[in-house]
Amino acid sequence: MSPDGSSEPTGDVQERPPASVTAVVLTYRRPRLAGDVVRSLLREERLRPDQIIVVVNGDGGLDDPALEATVRMVRLPVNTGPAGGFRAGLEVATADPGCRWVYLCEDDVGLFDLPTPRLASLVARIDEASGTHPAVGAVVAYGRSFVGRGAHTVNVVPASAEFVPVDVACWGATLVSRRVVDAGVLPDPDLFFGVEDFDFFCQMRAAGWEVLVDGPAARAVAGQQTNEGRDEAIRADRPNDAAEAWRAYYHARNSLELSRRHGRPSWIAWHFAYSARHLQAARSPAERSAIIHGLWDGIRGRLGQNPAYGRKTGEFDVDPAPEGAGEGVA
Repeated sequence: MSPDGSSEPTGDVQERPPASVTAVVLTYRRPRLAGDVVRSLLREERLRPDQIIVVVNGDGGLDDPALEATVRMVRLPVNTGPAGGFRAGLEVATADPGCRWVYLCEDDVGLFDLPTPRLASLVARIDEASGTHPAVGAVVAYGRSFVGRGAHTVNVVPASAEFVPVDVACWGATLVSRRVVDAGVLPDPDLFFGVEDFDFFCQMRAAGWEVLVDGPAARAVAGQQTNEGRDEAIRADRPNDAAEAWRAYYHARNSLELSRRHGRPSWIAWHFAYSARHLQAARSPAERSAIIHGLWDGIRGRLGQNPAYGRKTGEFDVDPAPEGAGEGVA
């Protein structure tokens, strides 16, 4: 999370986020990348160590034991996927009655050029906009909206606005109101992986909460939200989607479930049409097989983790001794 060099507002480097903000970093087999996100939250965003919860999804942790000792570590016994991991993080964070906002961070979000620092400024801007947006459920760093063709979405980049409503988003770096959790809206671990984030935001909107995209953040990373831009952002540090054919299984399966839960009957037809196109464009026999298997399990209503499809390599060992390792907090 580094400045993008633009004139977009990035907040006062001396300003700390309020004590009512708790960050949750979810990680699975990416200790170096997760460590980088935690170090950025401490040094750039100026959160206190007790404001950071690291949820380890069964396997992994941080790359620095001293850093782990300074923050709140939650180790789940098994991998519950992003849905289960972020659900656990939201529950732990909001167990503190003083927590008003939960800042959900994927362990690779530091690979994207979000304005930094942004958290203190973001909370202040949300408060200022409360008259216009009184029912904010979440503010996302990059958001998407449905276009009327099944679960298909397009990226939303506001030209100049501070906040714009969107339908769904990837987890990325998302600020969630505790009011959402108090209302019983939480990620569904049955979805495990693949549009499980879309389902969470659809649940949120169905319950009457707004999902807003942070305009300055969306503009800063717009070029990295295309397939090509995303690949370029991650290629040196972790496998891209082409190298992880297993992802296609969950996207094929869960997009069908998303259509049932939040769409219309036509969404099902659109999903099969898009799936036929994805089969034609599949980059390997493994990806083609994953799509077919995902569709078959989606038709049968099978959810949860499929042990045949999962992450093998979380990150590349490009820097086994990152700058600042062993320092804890700075």
